[in-house]
Amino acid sequence: MRRKRRTSVVVKAALFCFALYATVTLVQLQLDINRKNNELEEINHEIEAVEQENAALRESLELGTTDAYIASVARDNGYAVSGERVMIDTSSK
Repeated sequence: MRRKRRTSVVVKAALFCFALYATVTLVQLQLDINRKNNELEEINHEIEAVEQENAALRESLELGTTDAYIASVARDNGYAVSGERVMIDTSSK
């Protein structure tokens, strides 16, 4: 009779250790999953920001090829087309 009790105690102890190990492992895996999900969200936000920046750069590149845009930037930097009258606003100074 004692043998059955010892075996059952050993089996119970082994099952308890296995259940404890499985629980700890599952908790660690869940924490890893949560951490990786947070990293994924951050990376997705970074991707969205870079895509928006790329779209803005594409738009400015497309606008930069038009003559009107080039003339506008040149005027902002103080250049003028030959024969064009330049008006200087002195009231703000």
